Amino acid sequence: MYTSRQLADILLTNYYSNSDLGQNFLIDDSVIESISSLADLNLKSKKRKILEIGLGPGALTQKLLQYGHEVIGIEIDKTICNHISQIFEKEINSKQLILIEGDALQSEWPPDFTDIIANIPYQISSPLLERITTVCNNGHKIESCVFMFQEEFARRISGDKYISNRGPLWISTSLDWEITLGRKISSSSFKPQPKIESRLVNLKRRELLISKEILEYLESKNLEAPNKRLIRAISATSFNQRRKKLRNSLKRQPSKLKLKHGYDPKKWEIIMKSAFLSMGDRFFDSRPEELSLQDWIEFSAQIMKSKKELQTLS
Repeated sequence: MYTSRQLADILLTNYYSNSDLGQNFLIDDSVIESISSLADLNLKSKKRKILEIGLGPGALTQKLLQYGHEVIGIEIDKTICNHISQIFEKEINSKQLILIEGDALQSEWPPDFTDIIANIPYQISSPLLERITTVCNNGHKIESCVFMFQEEFARRISGDKYISNRGPLWISTSLDWEITLGRKISSSSFKPQPKIESRLVNLKRRELLISKEILEYLESKNLEAPNKRLIRAISATSFNQRRKKLRNSLKRQPSKLKLKHGYDPKKWEIIMKSAFLSMGDRFFDSRPEELSLQDWIEFSAQIMKSKKELQTLS
């Protein structure tokens, strides 16, 4: 068994990291242990089939295999694929490790993995989350993900605890995932050292809009659960003009809500006026970062209720 630094040194003997691919390799075994803990890799829970994106020298891969899990690795760099094939020849031959050379944003993903664990290039953070959302919407049951993100990005997706970081990314992610921030990672844990700090993040799959807590809350307000499209559309429009009050930024119907989705631009002003009145005086002068996730859900539910009432009168 190799240490993280040994694996990096073996790879870098005849190879230079590619900055265009965001390659900064882990050389800190304590970080690997932190990932293991956050992902709950102990086999006392269950054996898993895990998708690892961006294998690098193989330190994380080694830990996943050591715990007995099956691993599907997607790696874009051919030299790294050759390195992994040599280091884990036995595991590849036994099919415990399946190695795919390709771009994780473009390659076809196998249909049967349940978890994603990855130390990814930070420039693909947003598009990767979008890809995962698309895969889940198409019926793939991904239970949890553990990523290493740039510290700033990690705070943006967990914006509920950091009001200044609240934005559409936080709302969109929180509807589908329960977000837990893990350990902050120093740049000294990598070779070469990046100029930024990193953070481990655990995402556990959930359907917040049909959760017992949210459904009971909405029922107490005589409301039905809204759809994700509406929440994402009004939050994105509002945060694009975050200095404005909601009543001003939402005067016009968001471009993502079309007539085919049941929203008539000619009736939008009437719908919004009714929804704002239902939310009360405090809400009328609110700015987007002042709203909790529950506020966005309730407000969206009020918009849907107002739309239905208007359609009934028509």
